[in-house]
Amino acid sequence: MKECVIWTVNIDSRKKRSEGRKIALKYAVPNVKLEEIVKACKELGIPCKAEEKKYPKFWWEEGGRVVVPKTESKIRLMEKIVSKIKEIREREKTKKKK
Repeated sequence: MKECVIWTVNIDSRKKRSEGRKIALKYAVPNVKLEEIVKACKELGIPCKAEEKKYPKFWWEEGGRVVVPKTESKIRLMEKIVSKIKEIREREKTKKKK
């Protein structure tokens, strides 16, 4: 089965397309953490393998990547993961308020 590599940079709204962002700004989220991507994948039922690697263009920044099976287009996968991350962040925000 083919695999797909998703870097934290690929879905970070603070990055420009030329810096590695792959999805539209309206879908992207700021300050993406590797753990958030892993958690989103688990909730979506997508098997993933997290790797603590540095994105070559930003080798000095924290980040990482996940390797997931390619079941659909990479962009579609990233959009699903990002919407789940937004959902998780919203859930945690409401928990803190209580």
